[in-house]
Amino acid sequence: MTGTGTDPGRWNVLDGVVGVSGALAVGSALLAIGHLGVQLPVISRFGPAGARAVVPAAIAFGVAACLHGTVAVGVTRRRSWAWPLGVLVAGITLIGAATPFRGAASAVGIVLATTQLDLLLTRPARRTILNSAGS
Repeated sequence: MTGTGTDPGRWNVLDGVVGVSGALAVGSALLAIGHLGVQLPVISRFGPAGARAVVPAAIAFGVAACLHGTVAVGVTRRRSWAWPLGVLVAGITLIGAATPFRGAASAVGIVLATTQLDLLLTRPARRTILNSAGS
């Protein structure tokens, strides 16, 4: 995904960050669509009741999808700004998923955001992303 190098563990961590960020981007986009009142198989069971639109939540999930996607692209391209953005977005996602807790959908968000944060805070990820030549 993000390339190879002399330290394979370093690249595996970055691949994990990209994968989790991508999963959060796709999941947030699906939740944004679901909160617009569009019926989606499986996703609609976790969202608002019926076809009722919750526009503020749809906007929040849409913004989250864009931010997580931006983190994935930034880490893939080894941009130094991707690390602080990733930590910030993962932290906000973790808080947003935990408060208020809404069952399985929140639990998935908490697990993914915690994983993203954990991967970003490892020394290899932090060192590689922050010391990138292409800022």
